[in-house]
Amino acid sequence: MSESNDSQSFDIIKESHALSGEPEQLAEFYQKWADTYDEDVSNEEYTGPEYITNYFIDILQKENNQADNQLKILDAGCGTGLVGIVLDKKGYHNLDGCDLSEEMVEVAKQTGVYQTLNGGIDINNMKSFSDAQYDATISCGVFTLGHVPPTAIKELLRITKKDGLVVVSTRSSYYDSTDFQAVCDSLEQEGQVKILDHSTGPYIAEEDAHYWAFRVC
Repeated sequence: MSESNDSQSFDIIKESHALSGEPEQLAEFYQKWADTYDEDVSNEEYTGPEYITNYFIDILQKENNQADNQLKILDAGCGTGLVGIVLDKKGYHNLDGCDLSEEMVEVAKQTGVYQTLNGGIDINNMKSFSDAQYDATISCGVFTLGHVPPTAIKELLRITKKDGLVVVSTRSSYYDSTDFQAVCDSLEQEGQVKILDHSTGPYIAEEDAHYWAFRVC
């Protein structure tokens, strides 16, 4: 791996954080990035998918005294399928995925780990998904600068069944720069969700992430 490749990977990741969060701009950006995304994030030691999967399983075991691998799970903002690959290796095969980028979804299809995949899905408004559709929803790498506002968590809660789990990562710079904590605290105060866990862990070489586990009320 060359120093030049490392630099290019770092630069494109940083460029993604400077986006406006507008779906059209994001879709255009990821259309161009889809072919080299996996290589670029690998160059930057992106361990988020592995970590969030293990985190999800740990939460399941703590809450249910077992890790039920028959759960119907949505990988929300699945990208090229990095989380889905890890879930599949851990025995979770009842898995759907969605992403805003059609091109990223095409790459994810090649993994063969998803039952269904949908592109063109804006996590701010997942109108094609019904209420209480999934036992669990996982979202890694979506709540990051330039992508979605903290309020997008409401859609992930909506499509998850009562007593189901929603597990997300928030890159540390995103957490520090947004009102994500306040949004989650408000949702808990309103009785929509219970925050089961909030901790920090490894994410990418440059910085850690906050990891969250919610129980839908």
